[in-house]
Amino acid sequence: MRTIGALRRVVRAAGLGVLRHMPRTRLVVRRRYWAHEARKYDALAASAPVDERLVFFESFGGRSLSCSPRAIYLEMLSQPRFSGHRFVWSFKGVEHVASERENPLLADARTSVVCRGSEEYFRALASAKVLVLNTRLPEYVTPKPEQVFVQCWHGTPLKRLGYDVQIETTNALNTTSELADRFGMDARKWTYLLSPSPYCSQHLADAFGLPEERRAEVVLEEGYPRNDEIARAAADGSGARQRELRRALGVPEGKRALLYAPTWRDDSYRAGVGYTFDYLIDFDLLRQELGDEWVVLFRPHYYIANHFDFSAYEGFVIDVSAWDNVNELYIAADALVTDYSSVMFDYAILRRPMALFVPDYESYRDDIRGFYFDLSEVPGPLCAKTPELVRALSDEGSYWERYGEKYDAWVARFCPKDDGHAAERVIERVWGRA
Repeated sequence: MRTIGALRRVVRAAGLGVLRHMPRTRLVVRRRYWAHEARKYDALAASAPVDERLVFFESFGGRSLSCSPRAIYLEMLSQPRFSGHRFVWSFKGVEHVASERENPLLADARTSVVCRGSEEYFRALASAKVLVLNTRLPEYVTPKPEQVFVQCWHGTPLKRLGYDVQIETTNALNTTSELADRFGMDARKWTYLLSPSPYCSQHLADAFGLPEERRAEVVLEEGYPRNDEIARAAADGSGARQRELRRALGVPEGKRALLYAPTWRDDSYRAGVGYTFDYLIDFDLLRQELGDEWVVLFRPHYYIANHFDFSAYEGFVIDVSAWDNVNELYIAADALVTDYSSVMFDYAILRRPMALFVPDYESYRDDIRGFYFDLSEVPGPLCAKTPELVRALSDEGSYWERYGEKYDAWVARFCPKDDGHAAERVIERVWGRA
């Protein structure tokens, strides 16, 4: 017999399935829902005074303890001046909350954990002086005038975002225009937007519709705190951290590690399942040609809902989908293969080889999202088929001769502030000097 909760989920899924094909009705329903939830939130917020020493953190909608919110949190823990502060982390799902309460990084007496969507969660949002997130706030939550909202975002854009998307498509339960408007709603709430480069400052501000007159005061171009860990590993010539992580990941001694990190496709959404992915590398050929030297660390975007069974590739493919800290995967890997993911910008801090596997390049560029620049600028080969990727990895010895100058230009353009001290600078800008 179904529980009430299970029945509600079935009804909700059915309702969303209908609304996916009725954009006008969807917009009316959504606005009414937001208005209803906003009234509830505002009533709760009115009874929750702002606590000057409370900081709220959330990463990827409560999916993980990660990214720039994690880096800022850890830096604050290390600074004595925040000894009197309290920290709240939001996680999605009761089971996830229970597991994170056992996380050693959250064991500090000043830190508590709340379940996203609970009354505790909304009370923390309403009473924290500073909100630190890397994705959008709920549409019906508006920070109070005395609160500070730090939008960390979660990467440097290659594919067009928000108002910059020129192709009208349907993305799950949103058209391109609907998504852009939701970006714009979030931008109106920002106190600060973090950025690692002039390129990122411009394109994130444009994509979110941040007015020109607000950009100077809102954009903090100090680097991405999440990349401090990568920059420190890059500066450590001993390679000790890489060896430690490779052991933890199960990379065999003497093998090289290839991080394969594809992203999701806007047009590959299946109702009741989520985003599916159909552009895998031919692992049979890859193992046949490179299996003696390489192992693959497979890390798809967290939106991708496929179940991947790699039992046939035991010892060659290591599924690291559930590994929380992607920085550790970068540091462990000897080379990167991706498609249209912003991992290509973060990984470049390590100055290690990269390649793109893009069998759907033309359709993605012309029919799905589009890019801010031509992929020929990426310092690595663009491979449409697995044999091309095999040849590129086999010829790695000539990589720096072919792509060295491009790589230097890439790092100068996209990572000029990623020097290992971004979290310190962001904290100074938001909380003032110690």
